[in-house]
Formats: sequence, C-alpha cells, structure tokens
Amino acid sequence: MDAEKRGVFLVADLPEEVRRLIDGVPLRENHGCSGAQTFYFPRDGGMYLKTAPSGSLERAWRMQAYFAEHGLSSPVVLYVSGAQDWMVTAALPGEDGTSPRCLADPERLCTVFGAALRQLHETDAADCPVRDRMEELSAMASASSFSQAHLDRIARYIGAANAAHAPAEIAAGRGCLENHTLIHGDACLPNILLRDWQCTGFIDMAEGGLGDRHYDLAWGLWTLDYNLGPGDWGAVFLDAYGRDAVDPERLRVCGLLAAMESPSPAAF
Repeated sequence: MDAEKRGVFLVADLPEEVRRLIDGVPLRENHGCSGAQTFYFPRDGGMYLKTAPSGSLERAWRMQAYFAEHGLSSPVVLYVSGAQDWMVTAALPGEDGTSPRCLADPERLCTVFGAALRQLHETDAADCPVRDRMEELSAMASASSFSQAHLDRIARYIGAANAAHAPAEIAAGRGCLENHTLIHGDACLPNILLRDWQCTGFIDMAEGGLGDRHYDLAWGLWTLDYNLGPGDWGAVFLDAYGRDAVDPERLRVCGLLAAMESPSPAAF
C-alpha cells in the first residue's frame, strides 16, 4: 500500500494522536460487519483503528470502554471525534467464533458461547452508560421492515412468525421486556473471541447497553443457525446458558426485534 495513503484516507489528514500511533507501521484492512472501516496494525501486541462519520463511534467507544472495565473486552487506546470519528482499540487474543477451528467443533462452540453470554449477563452493570436499549429498539419497530428469512431461522425456538405482523406483535408484547441486564446487542459468533476454548472477550459492542438478556439469546440462536447450518445447535446453546433464565414470551418478542432491518424512509 502506498506510504502516503492507507485505505481511503491520507495519513496527513489523520488527527495528530492517531498519526503518532500508526507512524511507521503497516495497516491492513480488516473486513467486518459493523459498517465502519477497520484496520489492523502491529503495535504493542496489535491494535485496531476504526473510522466512521463524525459522532457515529461515540456509543461504540463508551461501550467498549465499559466492557473493558469489566474484563469483557480490550481497552480503548484512543477516541477522537472531529470531522471524522477515529477509535483505536487493543487487540484481543484468540480467534473469533467463525474461525475454522471453532466451526469444526460445533457442540463445544455452542457450549462455550452459551456459558460466555450467561457470564456477561450476570455482570453488575448498574452504572452502564447506555440504558433502556429495549425501549430504543421497540420504538424503532413501527418504522422498520423485518426479515422473514431471519425469523424463519429461529422459528423452532420462538415459534413461527410473520414479518408483516412483527411491529404489531412487538407493540403488544414490549411491556414484558426488561432493561437491567448488560447485553452485547449483536451477539453473533464473529463478535466473541476464543483462545483454547476459553472466551477472552467480546468485540463490536456498539449495539449494547442495559437491556433484556433475551435479545442476545435471539441473536445467538440466529448466528448458530446461520454459521453452523442444520442441527439443533440452539438447544445446546440454551442448555449451556441455563434454561432457568430463559422466558419463552420474552424470547419471542426479542426474536422479533432481532429481525428488524431498518427504519422505513417515511420515518425520516
């Protein structure tokens, strides 16, 4: 890559604090699903540089820092917001849940994944900086479209659902949801890191905050079907999580919310 150009931005355009960190080391673009541009660079054990439009990484910064305080993610090294947002985080050790090694042993992966989410949800998070996530998500439902394919993937766990009826069902059931558990908000296999089958932490917590544990469980069930294919992997996952904490009514409403795609143009 050209020494004066890294990805789509010029080094000269970087904030001074960011430029000092990456000076003299190569950047490698890291493809993810968060929507922000992410680059890896080999300094101090490895770091990730993420950039996105101004203000759009503030919640990601707050939640990453909060997870790190509780030993659930890596520290934020730097966050700068101006004409563009820039965030640098330390790399977590291990490989994500979609690595070939992890996918080759699906039962063990489901067990570790379920146990890791239960540990996350048992965290004392009374001082979490992002609150009432279920209120936020429920409020978006009336102006959003829903994925029928997503609902079909988790139907065996939440019951058959019609995407066209999802907003009305969410409106009727939102009162059962809770907002006092620390959730990841995008609890999919690419966002959990494992080393020697031990969870080393989570990444991409921008959708997290205080919410209902069943929202993470719904995403967990979806990702296992999507990434592992046929098999009752969700049952293994829920067994490892602990069926004592699973409420069918809340799981169904959260499963509907997890199928939300985007607000309709009429909402703006």
